[in-house]
Amino acid sequence: MVTFVNGYRSHMKRLLKLLALVAAVLGVAVLALLLTGNAHILYGLPSTYFSGKTRPDIDDFAYHTVRTVSAGEPQPWAESKLAVSALETADQNFLDSLESAAFLVVCRDTLIYEWYGEGCHESALINSFSMAKSFTSMAIGAAVDRGAIALDEPVATYLPRFNEGLSARMTVRHVLQMRSGIDFGESYANPFGYQAKAYFGKDLWGITAPYRASQEPGTEWKYEGGNTVLLNEVLTASTGDVLSEAFSRDVWQRIGAEADAHWAIDNEGGHERAFSAFFATARDFARIGRLMLHKGQWNGKTLLSEAWVDASLSPVGVPDMDGKAIENYGFQWWLAPKEMRPWHFSARGMRGQYIVVVPDEELVIVRLGSKRIEAQTEQGMTPDLPRWIAMGVKLKNSYAQRH
Repeated sequence: MVTFVNGYRSHMKRLLKLLALVAAVLGVAVLALLLTGNAHILYGLPSTYFSGKTRPDIDDFAYHTVRTVSAGEPQPWAESKLAVSALETADQNFLDSLESAAFLVVCRDTLIYEWYGEGCHESALINSFSMAKSFTSMAIGAAVDRGAIALDEPVATYLPRFNEGLSARMTVRHVLQMRSGIDFGESYANPFGYQAKAYFGKDLWGITAPYRASQEPGTEWKYEGGNTVLLNEVLTASTGDVLSEAFSRDVWQRIGAEADAHWAIDNEGGHERAFSAFFATARDFARIGRLMLHKGQWNGKTLLSEAWVDASLSPVGVPDMDGKAIENYGFQWWLAPKEMRPWHFSARGMRGQYIVVVPDEELVIVRLGSKRIEAQTEQGMTPDLPRWIAMGVKLKNSYAQRH
């Protein structure tokens, strides 16, 4: 018995020493992250690795500090919906295989199909990810329409820190088109990179402030969310507006959103993560598509000028880093090649968030979910996007046959 007790005590001492060593190592690691300006890694752990994920997901609302994008007087959708079973079995299986949360089809301003995945419903607030870039662009458009921002004015006019060197030649248009000449980096896979700091950190404008153009602005296209952060700064500097409030006033309320949306901010009272993390319902995301389908008109009222919408959907045209002329991007909107039929444009986000507008078919398609096919077609699309469009067209045709 004595031998057993002594052995137990010896085992517990070794265990306690091991735990103390682990705690010390963790403490040093935490201190190192804090001292090196990488505390964002600690902030990001609960919503990623501690939740069994390696990157942000569509349901991480609870992990964000947010600012409300207030809805006004709701304008319910005109509805004449097909049965959920109207979707072909193969298409249903495709939705399921990519862990889809929502799939909506609007035809001629009428909601004709609405499907939600397991655990999701029409009131669920879902992360837009980079669809938010398109929304920030729309807020800029409203400011341009009323003369508060000039597209071809140097950014330094609004943000004086850019008044030297190459940065002095950077215009608002350059930033809108992702050709600022600034190398922010876009990968979430690098935990120490700009994008991870921007999404998880507590000082978004502070981490953005040191960046400057490293090549001639306007000459090369790089898809990087830091440009959208600059657009938010320009908006505030030129108008005094807070992005969420401006978007609510100029767009969200005026399109009759049925629910408040929420935009993640970097800290209490801080700044919107303008490139991502706009949380709304699938039904209300579809309203954005309807507004763009009608070239900025909503029920006979002009919310965005037709000139702005046309400019938003005009290809950048400059080469990317591989020397290929970019024909599939405008003012923070993705464009199909001109020859593609049916031609379409879209707001897109990580993991397969889409608002797709198909003008010739008078369609708006919203697909939200946790997975997409992580590849790229020759047209610069993820391979699942054409499938969502084909499904929307088939549902439209089925609807036409029954009505």
